[in-house]
Amino acid sequence: MKSDKLRHPSKVLEKFRILLPGVPAKSNRGWFGYCTVVLFPLKIGWALFDTGHYSDRDILLAALKAAGVDPEEIRHVVLSHLHFDHVLNLPLFRKASITISEAELNYARDVTAGRVEDLAVPDFWPVLLKGRDIRIVEDTLVLEEGIEVVTMPGHTPGCLVMFCEEPVPTAVCGDVVKNAWEAVTGESTSACVDKHSIRESITKVLKRAEIIIPGHDRPFVLRDDGLDYLTAVTWKVHGNFFPGPLNETLLDLSTQEGVCRKL
Repeated sequence: MKSDKLRHPSKVLEKFRILLPGVPAKSNRGWFGYCTVVLFPLKIGWALFDTGHYSDRDILLAALKAAGVDPEEIRHVVLSHLHFDHVLNLPLFRKASITISEAELNYARDVTAGRVEDLAVPDFWPVLLKGRDIRIVEDTLVLEEGIEVVTMPGHTPGCLVMFCEEPVPTAVCGDVVKNAWEAVTGESTSACVDKHSIRESITKVLKRAEIIIPGHDRPFVLRDDGLDYLTAVTWKVHGNFFPGPLNETLLDLSTQEGVCRKL
């Protein structure tokens, strides 16, 4: 049975407002790369967890406008890691300081030097960070009372997870927990670290948090027999394949919130 707090997940989703919902999907052309972007308040002002990438830009700006927040009011950005789908909109937020892990910076340097292959790290990542006020996380860092970021090996060796204890223990996971399947199975669907490390990270997240906001899926609460999705999702694919209709809906995966059982 859910606790009284969990009967009201809106309290969490009001604090951590999902501007862009993550999408757990890919095509024969590769990953769509639609990550979760979260708006949340800090004492210094508004903050974002991840930024999305170019194809999200107009939608992100529209979501911020709907929330009554100007990009200039974003004073801090937590980057879960340096993959393109999480960082390419960073230039929109010129006044924001940045939190990133030391392990992630070292990993990106290894990619740039050719010691590691990771095609999802942009070649120009140093330009995105140049001249910015950067807070580097060695292991853990308290952003402010009640909000902590923790370095956890996940999709990359230096991923950050953000934990908040109130109003309900919540984890904003980035790609340490990309989707519900990873939480249910304890296995990553795609990772640049060894299986044992990612399994250990997922276990730590689930032990500490009741509400999970994954990097590429909707927020959920894990149950013994499945999980509860806390929001609905509208996700459609449109196409213009001549001589078919213009802007034809090719795929509609829109679903409601609620309980999903294990198969």
